[in-house]
Amino acid sequence: MQLQFSNKQLIGSILLCFSAIAFPVTSQAITVQEVPNPRQVNNTWVTDKANILSDSTEIQLNQMISDLEAKNGSEIAVVTVTETKPSATPKAFATELFNFWGIGKKGKNNGILLLISSGERRVQIETGSGIQSILPDAKVVGIIKTEITPRFKQQDFDGGTLAGTKALVNVLQTTTVNAQSQTTLPLAPIVPSQGLKPSPIPRASVQY
Repeated sequence: MQLQFSNKQLIGSILLCFSAIAFPVTSQAITVQEVPNPRQVNNTWVTDKANILSDSTEIQLNQMISDLEAKNGSEIAVVTVTETKPSATPKAFATELFNFWGIGKKGKNNGILLLISSGERRVQIETGSGIQSILPDAKVVGIIKTEITPRFKQQDFDGGTLAGTKALVNVLQTTTVNAQSQTTLPLAPIVPSQGLKPSPIPRASVQY
């Protein structure tokens, strides 16, 4: 199990805005560089800066993702923040964070970032190029709409985050993720002071 995400090209993103959901909101601007990388902090997968997840949920998330990573090397980072400013948009924040951490294995681009911005009521899922074929737009949007947002609308943030992550894990567990994109960026390791500029290929955006 690698201790730090390796650098990948970002190829996909799904953005959902659900303004009717009542998140607990506390304004706290944060930069990408200030978000603790759980792989470096305690060798886990979850960073809950918005404080919307229980300890037991974090334990379950970490176990699910660790089991997945041990099986086929896929990586999922789950991050909550209260807001994504000073980034221009939640998508820009997620894109930069994905690249800054380099989520996924070197040479496989098999990483996923599940970002929840509580103050902006947005869920963003960013995917690496190596899993684009098994997690296309329609499938990712379906996971968010059926597994995450219905629970979030009931203020069940633990349940929605667990269900969404489990759905992603189930897809990745049944597929060997080892494809490498023809357009992969150089795969030099990232250090905190050398975050790459975002370079996504836009896929789909859905607003509620």
